[in-house]
Amino acid sequence: MKDLMTGADIGTTVNFRTVGPYEARHPWPTETVVSAGGGRVFIRNAKPGSPTSYGTLFMEVYPPGAAFIRGEGSTVEECENAAWGKYQLALNCTDGRSVHDWEPREYKNGAGFCTRCKTFGADVFTGAQLGQFCDVCGEGTTYDWDMSSDKTTIFHCKKHFVQTRNDTTSNQNFLETILNGMLGDDDNDDRDDLASDKNSTEASTTPAEGDKNDE
Repeated sequence: MKDLMTGADIGTTVNFRTVGPYEARHPWPTETVVSAGGGRVFIRNAKPGSPTSYGTLFMEVYPPGAAFIRGEGSTVEECENAAWGKYQLALNCTDGRSVHDWEPREYKNGAGFCTRCKTFGADVFTGAQLGQFCDVCGEGTTYDWDMSSDKTTIFHCKKHFVQTRNDTTSNQNFLETILNGMLGDDDNDDRDDLASDKNSTEASTTPAEGDKNDE
């Protein structure tokens, strides 16, 4: 097995970040990539009055034959057993043909879930299959999307995503030039002072990478 963060060959020893080393008990393929630890899961569309999150240990694996599998539990053994069970479902689901019955659900990035074994797959749909076409060139895309002022979803391919962002930046610079021309020297000095104060505040309140949690 290989560690997700470092890419190092770890054999069968899985490092649960919040627990410690654990010897995997199931015969995972050697090319399986793994990450494990503990964290908080937030529930999307939780029913009113129901919990919106829960804490759990987890083991996430990327084995051959399945893009991503996550096993959860109160112990490391439960996590591995849950992940292994899902992996077996994924392998048996395809009947050796490597074909799942994918559905996109609400994903727009090309990902999907198998309706039979619930396996998650990345890049299993094209933009054309999802009915998503670049607003500029009409090419099917899963690269970028945004909401317009009339609440319509607009899609952009990679090329035109970069182009539209550059155009936005140019427009912002143009407006800034006009604003600077309308302001007197004293007003410009005040605005520079405010910008300096804002940057100083952001620098003092931005957490360091080491302060971020795994949630």
